[in-house]
Amino acid sequence: MLKLAVLLATVAAFVASASLAINPDELHLIWNTIEEDLKVRQNASEQEIRNLFEPLTILVSDAEAKLASDIQEANRGFQQQIKALEEEHPDKDISGCAEIAQIELQLIDKDLVASITATHAQLEQEAEDELERALNVTADALEQLEMFKRRVDMCLDTRCASELNVEVVAFYENIVKGLDGAIAIANEAVLIKLGAQLDLAQLNQSNYEEDLTRLLEEVKSCIDSTL
Repeated sequence: MLKLAVLLATVAAFVASASLAINPDELHLIWNTIEEDLKVRQNASEQEIRNLFEPLTILVSDAEAKLASDIQEANRGFQQQIKALEEEHPDKDISGCAEIAQIELQLIDKDLVASITATHAQLEQEAEDELERALNVTADALEQLEMFKRRVDMCLDTRCASELNVEVVAFYENIVKGLDGAIAIANEAVLIKLGAQLDLAQLNQSNYEEDLTRLLEEVKSCIDSTL
C-alpha cells in the first residue's frame, strides 16, 4: 500500500507539473525519476513473462502424460476382456484372433497419440508466440525510453522543456499500460487459455471405447469362425 501511495503521489506531481513552465534542469529531474521507475517496471515485466515458459512446458508435459495414462487405463480393460475370452475357450488356440486385434489396437493408439500430441505441439507454439509478443512489448518499452531520453537530452530551453513535460506524463502512462497489458496477455495465454485448450485436446473416451468394443466383437467373430 505504501509503495502504491508513493507512486500515485509521484504521478500526481507529474500531472500537476505539466501545467507549469519548467527549465531543462527541472525536466531532467522529472525524467530521471520516470526513467528509473519505468526501467524497474520493464525489467520486472520481462522477468515475469519469461518465468511463464516453464509452467507452459509443464502444462504440455502433463497433458501428454495424461493422454498416455488414459490410453493405458482403457487398454487394461480391453486386455482383461481378451484374457477372459481365452479362458472361455481353453481348448482352442485363439492367439491368432487376439493378435490381429492387438495389431489394429496399436495402429489406433499410434494414430491417436500422433494426432493429439500434434495438437498439443500447436497449442504450445501458439502460447509461446503470445509470450514472445509480450516480450516484444517489453523490449519496445526500452527502445521508447531511449528515444524519449534523447529528446530530453537535446532539450536546451524552457519552451522545449515545458512542452516535453506535458508529453512525459502521457508517455509514462502509456508505457505502464503497455507493460501491464503484456503481462496480462502472457498470463492469460499460459495459465488460462493453454490449460483449457489442453484439457479439451485429450482422449475422446466415448469414441475410444467404441473402437475397443468393435475390436472385441471382431475377436469374438474370429473365435466363432475357428470353432
